[in-house]
Amino acid sequence: MTNIDRTASASPEPAAPALLQCRGLVKSFAAVRALRGVDFAIHAGRVRGLVGENGAGKSTLTKIIAGVYQPDAGTVEVEGRPVRFGGADQALAQRIVTVHQDINLVQTMTVAENLLLNNEPTRGFGIIRRRDMREQVTRLLQQYEIDVRPDDVVSSLPNDLKKMVQIIKAVNLNPRILLLDEPTSSLTEAEVRVALRLIRRLASEGVGLVLISHYLNEIFEVSDDLTVMRDGEVVADGPVGETSLPQVVSAMIGRHVETVRRASRVAPAGEGPPLLEVDDLSVPGRLQGISFALRKGEVVGVTGLAGSGLSDLSRALFGATGRHAGGRVLVEGKPVPPGDPAQSLKAGVALLTNDRLREGILPDFTLTENICLPILSRFGGIGGALDRSAMRSTTERNIARLHVRAPGPDALARQLSGGNQQKVLFAKWLETNPKVFVMDEPTIGIDVGSKDEIRGIIDEIAGTGVGILLVTTELDELVALCDRVLIMFRGAIVGELAGDAVVRERILHAAVSGEIRAAAA
Repeated sequence: MTNIDRTASASPEPAAPALLQCRGLVKSFAAVRALRGVDFAIHAGRVRGLVGENGAGKSTLTKIIAGVYQPDAGTVEVEGRPVRFGGADQALAQRIVTVHQDINLVQTMTVAENLLLNNEPTRGFGIIRRRDMREQVTRLLQQYEIDVRPDDVVSSLPNDLKKMVQIIKAVNLNPRILLLDEPTSSLTEAEVRVALRLIRRLASEGVGLVLISHYLNEIFEVSDDLTVMRDGEVVADGPVGETSLPQVVSAMIGRHVETVRRASRVAPAGEGPPLLEVDDLSVPGRLQGISFALRKGEVVGVTGLAGSGLSDLSRALFGATGRHAGGRVLVEGKPVPPGDPAQSLKAGVALLTNDRLREGILPDFTLTENICLPILSRFGGIGGALDRSAMRSTTERNIARLHVRAPGPDALARQLSGGNQQKVLFAKWLETNPKVFVMDEPTIGIDVGSKDEIRGIIDEIAGTGVGILLVTTELDELVALCDRVLIMFRGAIVGELAGDAVVRERILHAAVSGEIRAAAA
């Protein structure tokens, strides 16, 4: 891995006043106390890593700095002057810019229109100079190595390129303080390298940066200072060089976490028919002749590089590809009608998508409504009225079973942290009693503590005999959970690793080369 130049800020924290200083910040949402007297500082020319489990208070803190929320108590100072932002526009006027975790570009606009929104080159009467606009954006895209065109419509781009455009849009606003919330969560390795170099470059130019990331190796690579939060409080703070990754993980979750390989419970091959059979599954331009089988209680991983067809396979198996799919999918020997998610669900196939906010939870609905939505027919009463008491009991049982941290079944989904929202999605699909559970990046955007809990949930589900297809680019997840791993490369399965061959190095080599490397002698 190429190292990032950190010479600009390898020294201890300077004695110069902070660009921005928070003191004693308190913030509550109904019964949930998100911040409990937080002190936090951002210095010019330095990168401050900000880490903690989902729900630790990181996003609430940065949204106060960005003017989205106002604190219930405490103060914020910019260069020693007290400020109280009434909205994000007032923070932006102070050149405090945020790259949010969720992509917030205007999907129907072009890349150029998004990058220069409200800052377009114009001539008399406010007419936009389109040619100048394209030329300016072309230079920006070339400067930051982004492989898109100015006239590309944002909705047509994959998520990784949307995220890169979002980052460049923020940089183009000439920030004095830049808040980066999970900026690399959907990027390829090459794009991660570009983003991290850009972070160090901005720091060398005097920008004060805050980097929120669950990728702790990136935090250690580019940060000068590190703040750890837990349960709305700062539990550790200081220069990166004075701590270690295991210490940070322990501070985040208050306990030690290890990656332990689960014990396989799958019967030997050949004993009994397969639970799921996939035969020559193809989607034009996306998938090529996918064939494999899955047995009861087996966890089969599917991995590959971005763009190799991972999510396309997940959707095709659930009948949600949106394109004509060829080939066959059979559950317990019975064909599942193609292109119909309702029929897939009826056959016992469930899909947990990789886009929790847009395709998973309903943020403004209660936990009860979210969990019971796919099984409403189970609660029908006289005259079509729903048995709300039974729905509530179902939700309470799932909250207890999956250890969902929530005020109760009537809480809105948006009130929960990302990790707890993901548990709600698990509950929603488990209530359909699936035979085959397809999980597409089930721990994306989840902190290390929640990942550990969700891995335990996956192991528990497999222990009940459910066949699990774990579609993920997380190498640790594949090693810890999978009986076998299928490698995808450019829309096709190019090989399989099983048992003791499921190791990080061999998985990574196969994913980047499209070939299974022989085991070392």
